[in-house]
Amino acid sequence: MRQKLVDELCKVARTDDRIVLLTADLGFGVLDQFAKEFPDRYFNVGVAEQSLIATATGLAEAGFVPYCYSIATFASLRGLEFIRNGPVAHKLPVRIIGIGPGMDYGFDGLSHFAIDDVGSLRCQPGLTIWAPSDDSDVSSQLASVNQLSGPVYMRILKNAVKCNCRRLDSDSDHGSMISILSLGDSHPTGETIRLRVAELTPDVSHQAVTLIGENTVSAIQRHLTKAKICIVTENHYVVGGLSSLVAEVVANNGLNILVIPSGVTSLPIGKLGNAKYLSNRFMTDLDSVLAKVQSELGS
Repeated sequence: MRQKLVDELCKVARTDDRIVLLTADLGFGVLDQFAKEFPDRYFNVGVAEQSLIATATGLAEAGFVPYCYSIATFASLRGLEFIRNGPVAHKLPVRIIGIGPGMDYGFDGLSHFAIDDVGSLRCQPGLTIWAPSDDSDVSSQLASVNQLSGPVYMRILKNAVKCNCRRLDSDSDHGSMISILSLGDSHPTGETIRLRVAELTPDVSHQAVTLIGENTVSAIQRHLTKAKICIVTENHYVVGGLSSLVAEVVANNGLNILVIPSGVTSLPIGKLGNAKYLSNRFMTDLDSVLAKVQSELGS
């Protein structure tokens, strides 16, 4: 997916000369196309994520639209104070590209696991979080995301997962009795849950959330009009991310809906392995999700 993002960014940059790309000494091979085509609009600030955001803030103040490339944990957490005091405070169009959200970096461990990036950033006023589901979302949405006037955090998987469900952003219906919402690389998990729940009731739907921004709360509220149960699956802690946002919508609007989170439930340290191993060890057991659904339907 990261290569697709750079391919599409080059296309947009050919018609928008405000776009510049900055890297914190990462992305070699991936960013070569942009660097070769736009050498005067490509900068490597070194291993210094705070300087990355500070430099981008100055460029945005001067009228450019800077894209900052780094690993998701480094881009979001190391640069958090500078994001808050720079593009957020001054409402500037800085785009922070965070590569490898969730436990996408596998064997690299906790330092590389972006499982609290959404929780750290979604509380910042005016900042949009973009989490494209797959390559098709990157192709169809990047140009419009580029036009947003405020800062954007881009949650980009190293390797795309195929997402066959509808996107909440473009969904005009009011959902189902059981609604499944998914974020990041958790769409296959969401689809697995949908198929298992469908054995209990046909009144179930699955939507991908690709944008968390100013219209997301109203979109979630509208989508949950018919819902009695909302299952939220994400490659993030069950606290602070999409699950928490859905729970806030339910609580703040007095909705009688059971929210069932599915995500990272414990600190992912110690013995590590591949994606399947990490999921089995640190994420919500899907049988427990189904048991909660069965219990609620039975009651």
